[in-house]
Order: sequence, then C-alpha cells, then structure tokens
Amino acid sequence: MPSSGPTPQTWTRGNENGAAVVFTHGTMDAHETFDPLVPFFVDAGYRTVTWDLPGHGASSSGGLDFSVPGAAADLLALLDGLGVERAVLVGHSLGGYVSQKAAIRAPGRVLALALIGATSLTLKPPVLPMAVMRLSAPLLRLVPKRLVRRRVPVHSTCSSGARDHLRQAGRHVSDGTLVHAWGAVVDAVRHIDPRRRLRVPTLVCRGEHDTTGIIATAAPDWARLHRLVRYHVIPGAGHLAHRDNPAGTARALPAFLRDPRAVVQTRRPAHTVVL
Repeated sequence: MPSSGPTPQTWTRGNENGAAVVFTHGTMDAHETFDPLVPFFVDAGYRTVTWDLPGHGASSSGGLDFSVPGAAADLLALLDGLGVERAVLVGHSLGGYVSQKAAIRAPGRVLALALIGATSLTLKPPVLPMAVMRLSAPLLRLVPKRLVRRRVPVHSTCSSGARDHLRQAGRHVSDGTLVHAWGAVVDAVRHIDPRRRLRVPTLVCRGEHDTTGIIATAAPDWARLHRLVRYHVIPGAGHLAHRDNPAGTARALPAFLRDPRAVVQTRRPAHTVVL
C-alpha cells in the first residue's frame, strides 16, 4: 500500500503524553476544519493531531495520485513519525474512509474510530446506489468545476460559518485533486471486501440534515449489523456536521470514548482520560 506522495503537513496540540487523537478531513477541506473540536480534546488531556491530505491545504502535492489506500498508508506513517503506537482516528467524509482503511490495515494501531458523514468499507452498498456512485466519477470530470465549488458548500452545510469555511478551504484544492479524490472514494467502495471487519470500537455520526448519498440509511444499518459500531445523529447539522454543530459533535465523541467498551487510556499508567 504505497503512500500518496511526500510527507503530509501535520499540526499537534495538547499533552504529549496523552492518548493521540488524529483528525482526517474530507474532500475540498483542510485540517482547520477541526479547529472547533480540538480545544475540547486538548482540555481533557489528549494529544491532538490534524493533517492535510495530499492535494489539500498545505499538502499541495500528491492530489493527482490520490487513493484511499495510499492516504491510509500516509496516516499510518504519520503515526510512526510522531512516535504514536496507537491512536483514536476521527475522520470526516473522505477522511472517514481513509481512517477506516488504516484501521482495517492495522487494527492494532487503532484504539477507536469516530466517523462523521461516512459509510462502511466492510458492507457493500445496494446495487442501485452503487451504480449511481460509479457513474458519478466520470460525470464529475465533465461538470464545470466552478459549479461544483458553488454547490458543494451549500449542499454540505446548514450554517453560514461552515459554508464560508468550506469555500475558503476549497480554494486550495485543484480541480484535478477534486476529481481524483472523489474517484478514490468510489474506487474504495467498489472494492469492498465483505470478509473484512473493523475490529475496533466505532462511532458513526451523521448530521441530522445530511442528504449526501446513502449515509442516512447506511449508517444506522451498519450499527445494527455490527456490535462494535454505534450510531449518533448530530442535531441541526448537515454533511459538515462538526462545523455546523461543533458542541453537539464534541459531546458525542467524548461520550463514546468514555464508554467502557471504547475507553481510551493515556500512556501514563493507571490513568484514564475522561471528558
């Protein structure tokens, strides 16, 4: 599983001895998308890590070779570079698929998963939605990208602040990266191997008003079928739920990590981080 390119840009905050929480953003976005969430984790004693996927934000190169397995390799290499043995992985949309792929590849490196606006990489979607998804990749090449850049922030958000953030972040993503990143998601979903399982505690969050793809139906089905997966709806939010409702997202994630089945301990002996 080769990486997507040069070493990505990373930003760390918080207690260097705390359990690491690594945040991975979605398409047309950047690491700043998680700025509203990071302080909650820092205040609780976690070590937070945000980074820019290839072709996004400050990691300007690598977008035209983007793949979900490659980005997952980047994520695992990032942990190595920071000296982190195991981490909580938080991923939004595209970042949710990258985080899942890393957890499938190296489950021993992952304490828990928290996914926002993503579907499963272990359950095949129904035939019709999959057919539509496969068609969307070549169609995206034909659609004027200025139209995509206008529509995505409107479709993905419920608040002006979230909308403005996504418009600003999207300016640093080339048209080629946009096309390749979406194609990478389609490719990852097309090649789901149902024999694989996520063997770590997983929280799947969806914005109440998120109408993207089949998330609204697929996410609760995933939780119903797998005992390690939980489902949570973030009220008043769209696809960019952590920006539309940061407080609601910040409550959901720590509550999940506090649960005995998903408890996350720091490296310090006999000390559990509780939010």
